[in-house]
Amino acid sequence: MVRLNGAEYDFRPGMSLKELVDDYNADYCKLLDFNEFLVVINNTGLTAVQAQEKILSDNDKIFIVPMMDGG
Repeated sequence: MVRLNGAEYDFRPGMSLKELVDDYNADYCKLLDFNEFLVVINNTGLTAVQAQEKILSDNDKIFIVPMMDGG
């Protein structure tokens, strides 16, 4: 079980974050481009490439939030 933005999700051993997000997006018909979001897993920020390739582990806590431009 992993937590994504506070909600619990089942995952398969060897499943990547991209696969989890793709499964989630299939349910909600949304498109997520990792380049437009900040991804934090267990208090560590990841680049877009690292986020897509990240293999999930049990009890991972994942936050995916939109990056905001401006000042």
